[in-house]
Amino acid sequence: MTRDNRDGNARRRQIEAIRGRIDHPIVDADAHLLESVPMVIDAVERTAGRAAAEGLRRTIPTLFTGPGSREEGIPRGPWWPSSTDALYQATVMVPELMAERLDEFGVDFAVVYPSLGLALCTIPDQEVRLASIRGLNALLAELCLEHARLLTPAAVIPMHAPDEAIDELHFAKELGLKVAMIPPGVARPLEAYPEHFPLLAHMDRFGIDSAHDYDPVWRTFQELGFSVTAHGAVALRYLPGGRGSPTNYSYNHVLGHGYLMSEFCRSLVYGGVPMRFPDLPFCFLEGGVGWAIETLGALEEHWEKRGPDGLSEYDPSRLDHAALAEILERYGFPHAPPEMIGETERSPWARDEFEDSGLSGEADIARIFREQFFFGCESDDVTVHRALDAPGNPMNVPLQPIFSSDIGHWDVAHLDDPVPQSYRLVERGQLSKEAYRAFVFDEAVALHTRANPDFFAGTAIETAVLDSRD
Repeated sequence: MTRDNRDGNARRRQIEAIRGRIDHPIVDADAHLLESVPMVIDAVERTAGRAAAEGLRRTIPTLFTGPGSREEGIPRGPWWPSSTDALYQATVMVPELMAERLDEFGVDFAVVYPSLGLALCTIPDQEVRLASIRGLNALLAELCLEHARLLTPAAVIPMHAPDEAIDELHFAKELGLKVAMIPPGVARPLEAYPEHFPLLAHMDRFGIDSAHDYDPVWRTFQELGFSVTAHGAVALRYLPGGRGSPTNYSYNHVLGHGYLMSEFCRSLVYGGVPMRFPDLPFCFLEGGVGWAIETLGALEEHWEKRGPDGLSEYDPSRLDHAALAEILERYGFPHAPPEMIGETERSPWARDEFEDSGLSGEADIARIFREQFFFGCESDDVTVHRALDAPGNPMNVPLQPIFSSDIGHWDVAHLDDPVPQSYRLVERGQLSKEAYRAFVFDEAVALHTRANPDFFAGTAIETAVLDSRD
């Protein structure tokens, strides 16, 4: 007997009670499909031919780090990654069944992200990468668009080069897809050690230090009406996450998504992307929002102390070495020569490290985090209330967390868990009903309608969305 059959009625009554206490829909901004690998391979064969399909078949086993290796420096990947409940498995594999059951889970509308797709966009071989993603996106449209009233799939956008991203964005638009997902970075070989890729790699995060100018990509997102949603995965061979236990997947997973998203976020800010595209929303998925609170405070501090004005306090040419020598001599300390303390002039590589950001002050940082950045938070995320608490945040900035169930993956044991878990924040007094509404409805609506005002047209929540914008 499955868990759903055993106590599903009790959980359903709990969800019904929650729905009776609120007057707004619940949007799941990050549910997951578990793609059928044979169906994906067949779709690739239909769109790109048999050779491309065989290329994908050979490539899939190489994308994950597996059991790990201390000798090779390979981190352990996920194991036992999915629920063993047959109905659960079928629900997250079959969009039609997911649409039928959303109401059971207390969800009115879901944005559905692929799972295998998180890995396909990291494939280093361009031919295999592009053919695989093209086939997957066509399959997602085929399986999901007939259920557009209740759910919408996210297209996978390859980002190894701007041209391939732009091409796939246009293809996704032609398919009728409304959500576009990029990886939080791509791994590139180091020029000095190409033979050691991917164990040694440079992570290009599309902002600062990027190999390409990605402004044409951001411009295309904007022109086609897509928000930028970024989603990574832990223990992908070609998406190094900075954490590398070869024996413990849990070690690698704890804070793993937050690490990926914080790196991507800082790359955008220091690279000036949100300042050049102030109307383009960005969403950092599955990493929670705790890292964002810390990042906001750290950026404020670094602007104050390492920005164009504060940095002059540390200019070594301002140090009075004679005065320092006199003070040290008074206490019996030798005075080191100036070259051992620091250069008397700025080193050639020292510069204003915010000069590429386009920022003019702390107010710009606050605006970006308050208006442009959204943060995907699972239902049991304990930092959601902190994010929405403006007086408790740096610069009094309220952040924009969005309810993201992550159903389909191991961290959601049962499909009807997320909504009750999210409402505990209200029951514990951590969120007001207004803040809860923002978390599970308003922020997700804002994320997608700022890029595409008609995003929810024809969906089950169209009227509620229109009413919320009046």
